[in-house]
Amino acid sequence: MKHTKIRIALTLIEAFISLGAIGGGIAILTGAFDQWFSVAWLTGTPFSDYTIPGLVLLLVVGGGMLLAATTQFLTRKWVVFLSGAMGFIMISWEVVEVAIINRYPQAVIPSTIVQQVLFVVLGLVIVGLSASLWVTEYRNAPASTRHA
Repeated sequence: MKHTKIRIALTLIEAFISLGAIGGGIAILTGAFDQWFSVAWLTGTPFSDYTIPGLVLLLVVGGGMLLAATTQFLTRKWVVFLSGAMGFIMISWEVVEVAIINRYPQAVIPSTIVQQVLFVVLGLVIVGLSASLWVTEYRNAPASTRHA
């Protein structure tokens, strides 16, 4: 199999993000973060509480990253596309989080900023590694070609 090191790196990064997102989504949905997350921070957004953001974090970000990590060695075009898409979803999640939460000074603490920067960088790494796989393995392949 070509590019095994890139696939291992993608698997590890996606698994790391999925564990954090699944844990974070469960924590949000069970109210474990209620003492730190003010519902007032959602003023001006479509959300009245953290249920929908918690579900998106759990299912879309966490579940999507878990799917991308567990399918990485299938060597199908859709797996590379899924990884790239999940990288963009990770970046989008953080951009929306910054736009909503970071409007409030009490929400901006060093650990939050570090976490937001880390996950944007990891999203960019996923996009870059996925693009590299796409270019080297699938760019010139006909649509019906599959690797053995």
